[in-house]
Amino acid sequence: MPTMRPPIVPTVTTAEQLLGVHVPPWRHELVRGELRVMSPAGRRHGDACIALGSLLHNHVRGTRIGKVYGNDTGFVLARKPDTVLAPDLAFVRRDRLPDPDEDGFLEGPPDLAIEVRSPRDSRRSILRKAREWLDHGCRGVWVVDPKEQSVTVLGPSGESRTLGLDDVLTSDELMPGFAVTVREIFAD
Repeated sequence: MPTMRPPIVPTVTTAEQLLGVHVPPWRHELVRGELRVMSPAGRRHGDACIALGSLLHNHVRGTRIGKVYGNDTGFVLARKPDTVLAPDLAFVRRDRLPDPDEDGFLEGPPDLAIEVRSPRDSRRSILRKAREWLDHGCRGVWVVDPKEQSVTVLGPSGESRTLGLDDVLTSDELMPGFAVTVREIFAD
C-alpha cells in the first residue's frame, strides 16, 4: 500500500491565506508564518475528543457561559508573522465570543485549550504546545492522555497537576460547576 504524502499547498504565510486551504485529510496550522501539516488522528484520540467534548458542550450549553469549539477551529494567536493554532477542543467565555455573523478564525486565544495526546506525540512536544497556548494568553490548558488515561491541568503561572481515573476534573474559574471524573472521559 502506498504511503500518503501531504499534497503540495500554495505558499501560505497569513491567517487569511490559511483559511482558504482545504486539502483533506490533512489539517494545517500556521506557526510564525510557516505552514505545518498535521495528519489525521487515531481512534483513541477521536474517542477522547468526542467524550470530553460532549461533557463540556452539555455543561456549557446548559449554563450558557460560553461556547465549546472542536478541532477544526483556528485561533489567531499572533500577526506579522501570523500564528494560527487549532486545539483539539477549546472553550471561550460568552463575554469574549465574536459576532455570530462573523466567520473565519477567532482572534486571540481560547480561555481553555484542550490537547489530546496522539501516539506520535511525545510528552515533551505536547507540553511544549500547551506552553505555547499559555504564552499567548490562554487561561488554562488540559492535556488529555488516552494511553495513560490521565489529564494534566496547566495554568498560566506554570502550575500543573496530573489527574488519574478517580480524580475530578474541574475548572471553577473558567467553567463554574463543571466537574467530571477522568474515568468518564475514557469510559466505554
